[in-house]
Amino acid sequence: MTYHDLEHVHPPFPELGEEVVFFLETEAREGVLLYERDGELQKKPMAPWERGLKARVPVHASPFRYCFRLPQGYLGSHGLEKTLPRYDRFFHLLARPLPPEWALGTVFYQIFPDRFRQGRPELAPKEGAWLYGGRPIRKKAWHEPPGEDGAREFYGGDLFGVLEALPYLEALGVEALYLTPIFQSPSSHRYDTKDYLRVDPHLGGEEALRALYEALEARGMKLILDGVFNHVGATHPWFQKALKDPSSPEREMFTFYPDGSYASFWGVKHMPKLDYASALTQERFVFGKEAPVRYWMRLAHGWRLDVAHSIGEGGTNRKNARWLRALARAAKEEREDALVFGELSYDTVPTLRAHTLDGAMHYAGFAHPVMEWLSGRDLYGNPVALEAEEAWRALFDHYAALPLQLRHAMYTLLSSHDIPRALWRLRGDKERFKTAYALLFAFPGSPAVYYGDEVGLSQPNPYEVWRGDPYCRAPFPWDEAL
Repeated sequence: MTYHDLEHVHPPFPELGEEVVFFLETEAREGVLLYERDGELQKKPMAPWERGLKARVPVHASPFRYCFRLPQGYLGSHGLEKTLPRYDRFFHLLARPLPPEWALGTVFYQIFPDRFRQGRPELAPKEGAWLYGGRPIRKKAWHEPPGEDGAREFYGGDLFGVLEALPYLEALGVEALYLTPIFQSPSSHRYDTKDYLRVDPHLGGEEALRALYEALEARGMKLILDGVFNHVGATHPWFQKALKDPSSPEREMFTFYPDGSYASFWGVKHMPKLDYASALTQERFVFGKEAPVRYWMRLAHGWRLDVAHSIGEGGTNRKNARWLRALARAAKEEREDALVFGELSYDTVPTLRAHTLDGAMHYAGFAHPVMEWLSGRDLYGNPVALEAEEAWRALFDHYAALPLQLRHAMYTLLSSHDIPRALWRLRGDKERFKTAYALLFAFPGSPAVYYGDEVGLSQPNPYEVWRGDPYCRAPFPWDEAL
């Protein structure tokens, strides 16, 4: 057997320039470590080790790209090959900053605050309290299923409710909570932020966040917040200034076109997109002391960056890697052990190899192939005939391509607030559902449970109406006997 992974790197989390010993489990008696430096392939003869071979070299760059030349061929990230593999099939090692060690293999639990648990009923919005999209918001009873009104439907869950549920979550084995957005917003999903420095009063405000954070700290658990830094809500004062006054400093924070329209998230006009070419955007979201990515590190342990693959300049994702890297470093400057992972909905590898984030939501490399195999349909409901071996090849291909230190920091999931719930996709087949979750907890990474999956929460829409949001955001069916 020939094998190499993170446990064969010492130290596994090196500083740039630090010498690292690379171990290789192999029956071969000789070999060479090949690594790329300044466009050339450097060669380091390997010495014997009790289980194979080893070599020591300084990590001069991040990523550090390498493979092994053995008598039987070349060993890269995807296994033995007869000829020299492409660089993208080399192993990739990163230098610090890297994911905090607490995040490797941590069990996550995702909570959509409005739908998880109500701690203080008086905090819930009242029916018709304001307009959203020109229509009054709705206050729904906890037992009612979610409907087409989606973002204007409020159930009244709050952070005090999450606090009350900590004994349940701890007993479940949860080690870290990921909360979808909690900052002031006119919608129930809160992805259209109005004020980044104010926890929504309907969730309990900063008082509730502080109480939750302190309770989690006391239990040795972690808290991850949702950073919506690709766009703001149209009600945000900065955007309102930009919209109403073309000469205002805030105008440069957004991308306006000659016809008066502006760049937004997926063309949704109530979510105008931030332009990171703007010095003011950079100050307010990255470098300034009140940049939210910094400000809230006193009451959280990290961030999940919303639509991380879209963040950039000029209404595009231009210089995406630069700004992801800057956001992550900003959080770590405030809290050294902060975890910053991203919503990278597609191929995560190019972004993560560019030494940007600590990891990503493992959609393309886990959730999608596993659910396609077990359900026979893809994310969009199209029929897929995927055999187990084909599914495994997809999982391994993504896993092998990741930088070694990020493999166990990937937020590995089956369900989320953006895609159909796993049990619904499986038409209620509990045995297949158990198989999916068994694989989730066996696969390398940080397994993540979407609230309610553990009690079989599904969706009210018929299978023929293939939708996740808003139906995947039903309220948790609390039974106090749990």
